[in-house]
Amino acid sequence: MFTEPELSKGHLTYRAPDYLRWEYTSPQELVWEVDGAKGNVSPQVRQIVTLILKSVSGEYLQPNEDFNVTRNSDMAELVPRRRELKQLFTRITIRINPSTEIADEVVLYEKSGDETKIRFYNAKR
Repeated sequence: MFTEPELSKGHLTYRAPDYLRWEYTSPQELVWEVDGAKGNVSPQVRQIVTLILKSVSGEYLQPNEDFNVTRNSDMAELVPRRRELKQLFTRITIRINPSTEIADEVVLYEKSGDETKIRFYNAKR
């Protein structure tokens, strides 16, 4: 759709077990905030936020009912098992920084052929 990749910037805050605030600061401002069952997001966005929460927490890096997981020391590949996830993604890769053991990149390979790459910088525990 785009001739050049679109670059968005922002901040992500995660607090175990189920708080996530994802704030885009550019090119336009947008905030997704979910605290357990509460949050200002649509059901579709909630599904994506849940995916992010389970990825950040490491839950999706273990065998689970939603994805087949292949993992080595610094990369995990998740292939959807459930129909509703297969309608969105063909696979998801998560790159883990071996020195911090924190994800520093997530790539969503969408069924449409598009890719969404999310890079995390300056991660703090």
